[in-house]
This record gives sequence, structure tokens and C-alpha cells, in this order.
Amino acid sequence: MVTLVVEDGTGLSNANTYITVEEAKEYASQRGIDLGSDDAISANLILSADYMETRGPYKGKVINVDQALEFPRTDLEYRGQSISGVPGNVKKAQAQLLLDIKSSGALLTSSRQYALKRRKLEGLEQEYAVGSYAAYSPQAVHTIYDNLMSPFIVGGGSSQTYCYR
Repeated sequence: MVTLVVEDGTGLSNANTYITVEEAKEYASQRGIDLGSDDAISANLILSADYMETRGPYKGKVINVDQALEFPRTDLEYRGQSISGVPGNVKKAQAQLLLDIKSSGALLTSSRQYALKRRKLEGLEQEYAVGSYAAYSPQAVHTIYDNLMSPFIVGGGSSQTYCYR
């Protein structure tokens, strides 16, 4: 079984989720959805937290440079109120991602792209690939997640796609 370490609002260095299996099951149950076994839910909680880590940049600053996840943050407001700890919308957003995994599959896909080069020299032809990058992009549209997280994202949008070189 996957070991979950739930962020408790103190900036844990080993946290890998914002919510528990029980919280995820309750969220899904209220919507008439069965998420499967506890092991599957645990694994998907980690995948959904990983996805959330790629979707910033988030407003404010992490409270601890060694914290594993992007929340909690300082200088964060929602509906005119200062927020400490992990906002409720962040927890709901993670639970929603589990529903999205159930209906759509993987949250992120990656593609490697290469430029092909061809060179001829005295009858010898050589073809090779150069300049690769991996582009990670959402597998599906996550509208409810996007709406829940938009107050915490710089610029209010969440459609960023990151390239890692």
C-alpha cells in the first residue's frame, strides 16, 4: 500500500497529498461516484498532487522552503480574507481530480519532440535528431478543478503548460 503523508498546514517536507483517502471517498460519494480500492485512491491522490504541483505559478510564497507541496502559502487571500494552512478549495480540487482520473484517465501526457537533421557528405547520408524537449500537457479539460484553483493562480488562469528542457 502507498503511504500517504497529508499536508497539515505546517509545510511538511514529506507531504504527498492534501487530503486523506476518507476525504476523497466522501467527496466522491456525495457525487455518486465510487473511486475503487483504498490502494487505487492512495496512488491517485499522489498523482493528483503531482499534477497540482505543475499548474502554478501560485500566488503568495511557500511558508517553508523545504515543504514538499505548493500549499500552504503566505500572503494568500480568498474572498477578501487572509488564508492560512491549506485552503478548502485546494482540498476540493484534489478530490475533483480523482473524479477526473476516474472518467478520463491520466491527468498529464508527455510528448518528446525532435527536429530531424539530414546531412550528405560524399555520397554518405546521415540523419539524426537534435533539440528534444518534453512538453507536459493536460490529458483532458478539468473545468471544476480549474474553477476551484483559479483564485490561487497568478493571473487567475490555470491553463499553463510547462516545458522541461
